[in-house]
Amino acid sequence: MALFNSRKKSLHSIEAEIENLISTLDSLKGDATDESRKSLKVLKASAERALGHSRNLLSDTYEEVKERTYQAGAATCDYSRQHPLAAAGMALGAAALIGYLFFRDSE
Repeated sequence: MALFNSRKKSLHSIEAEIENLISTLDSLKGDATDESRKSLKVLKASAERALGHSRNLLSDTYEEVKERTYQAGAATCDYSRQHPLAAAGMALGAAALIGYLFFRDSE
């Protein structure tokens, strides 16, 4: 009988330890979740700020590149109107260079 009581007490103490462990893990899980949520909110806010800043920089850069491209196109158009033979020669030279680079490996 003593052996049976001893086993019963051991079983109860093991069950109590397991229940204690489960409750401790649940509380840690709850604490970690709160901390994780706070950390995630901070990280998300930081990422959103960085994304907004990047978009602003890209928008500014896009506008600058767009303006420069427009100016280069206008200058090219003006130059080709003033010097049509030079523009045609450059176009032929560019076409010949592209053709050479494209077909040189096929031999």
